[in-house]
This record gives sequence, C-alpha cells and structure tokens, in this order.
Amino acid sequence: MNADDVAVLVRRRIESRYRRLLFVHEELARLNALARMEPAAKQPVKTEQPELAARSFEDFVFSRINFSVYKKIDIEEFRLLFIDGLFDYDNSFYQKAFEMDRDEVHKTIGFAYIKAGPFYLCKKMTPLLMSIMRSLHTSLDFAPLLGASEIPDKDDLEAAVKILDGFTIRHDDGMETKLFIPKADERNQNMQEKPLLCGTFYPLGKACTITLM
Repeated sequence: MNADDVAVLVRRRIESRYRRLLFVHEELARLNALARMEPAAKQPVKTEQPELAARSFEDFVFSRINFSVYKKIDIEEFRLLFIDGLFDYDNSFYQKAFEMDRDEVHKTIGFAYIKAGPFYLCKKMTPLLMSIMRSLHTSLDFAPLLGASEIPDKDDLEAAVKILDGFTIRHDDGMETKLFIPKADERNQNMQEKPLLCGTFYPLGKACTITLM
C-alpha cells in the first residue's frame, strides 16, 4: 500500500471507531438516566407470569435496548460499521463472540439486509443477527489500526506509525481525533507491550484515549 492508500484506510478506520465510541457514550448517558429511575425499575412487574414479577434492574435495562435502530440503517453507516467495519476486529473476536469467522458473519449480515434507496433494510430480525449487530456497534475490542495484511514489513509499519504521529481527523459533528505516539510517561504500565500509536477521541466532547496499535 502506498502512503495515500494508508491515509484513506486510516481515516475510515478512525471514523468507524469514533462512531462506535460516540454510540457507546450516548448509550451510557441513556443508561445513567435509567439508573436514576432504578427504584421505579425494581418495582414488581404487573403480570400474570410469576417468573417476570421478580425482574431485576439489569433485566429492565436490557429491555430498554433499542434494537429497532437495526431495522433501517443509512447506507454510509451500514458500510462503515457493518461491512468495511468487520475488519475493525480480529477473527478471534468473532470466534469468541459467535463461534463464527469473519466471512460467516459477513454472510449472515448480507443475507439479512437488502438495499432500498438510501438505506439497508433488515428482512428478518433474529436473535443471532441482533446479537451480531449490537456487538459490532458497541464493542471496543478493536484490532490494530494497521496490521500485517496491510503493511507486512515491520520497518515499513514503524515508518507508517511515525507518519501518523500528529495526524488529525475531523468528524462531521465538528469533533477531532488526534493520533500520537505515546511518550514513556504516557504509557499504561499495566500493558504487556508498549503501544506504538494511540488516539484521543472526543465523543460527546469527552476526551477518550485508546490504543490503536
């Protein structure tokens, strides 16, 4: 890959990571609002089914997950997160979460959605599909930003990292993400390996720094 190809790939992958971080922060804000309702949420559910009467707050929160967002998805969002974005995770992620490889997950999503105008529409919402879509939307267990499949030579990879130091991406909502090589005192001492590259994102205006490589 040449420098221009790397820049395009990095921008796309940073954008998909930002969209996921933003969605997770929005969900956390919503769940915090639900937490303030906890006493009400823990009240027994009025039902003729005894097994539902002792519903926990965790069950209450789960019941508020808005799976309807996966019925109709904007084309750009769909491609960014659920097609190209499949490579934001290692194959081990799919094996652990679904006992499937990346290609199988891709086929499952492809069979479930149909393109209709500016959207992708879900033909049938199954528990497996919703589990896949939700996991891809909220998991922050990202693969390295660039790997051996893109830049197999270690020296070339280190050179690319140096070029990306200080690289800034501006998102549609006006927030910016800045990539940087962490200094020795900025490295997480709990990490087994020192990070090569980090990024500071600002979902909902809140600084969030994650390891990218």
